[in-house]
Amino acid sequence: MKKVDPSIQARRVRFDRVRLLNDELDTLGTDATARTSGVANKASFLAVSAGVLLTAATAQLWKSAPALGVVALALACAALGCAAIALRPGRRPGIEARRLVDRHLDSDHSAAAIEVELVKDKASVLTAIETDILDRGLWVWAGFGTIAFSAISLAFVFGIELFGG
Repeated sequence: MKKVDPSIQARRVRFDRVRLLNDELDTLGTDATARTSGVANKASFLAVSAGVLLTAATAQLWKSAPALGVVALALACAALGCAAIALRPGRRPGIEARRLVDRHLDSDHSAAAIEVELVKDKASVLTAIETDILDRGLWVWAGFGTIAFSAISLAFVFGIELFGG
């Protein structure tokens, strides 16, 4: 039986781990992209809902509880602002193609060493994406909370107008 040099075996084990991590990071990247789209869809829904409430709040002059009507209008504007912040274009976190090529194309690094660097880069990118998703998600949650209070205020104003107050 042929003996394998322990250092070669250790490098092979490490290389297999790097490949596994690389594949897992690709899967996490796909998941992060789907989650980013989900947050953007919710923020878009929030913007449309805020627009509907803005239209409803300004459809007539409220005679019985005008202050509550203004509160509903202000809250709908705040919700629209939250949606705009959540949908804002941001800096695209990612591995920059030119930097990647410049760093590795003419280097004397082995493919295994380059793959290790790529795994580290992917992990950094995914961390930045997760932070961005969390930030945008918080704005969406704040917007939904604000729009809920706006709708409740508008319902009270409508009820007061309808039943006389």
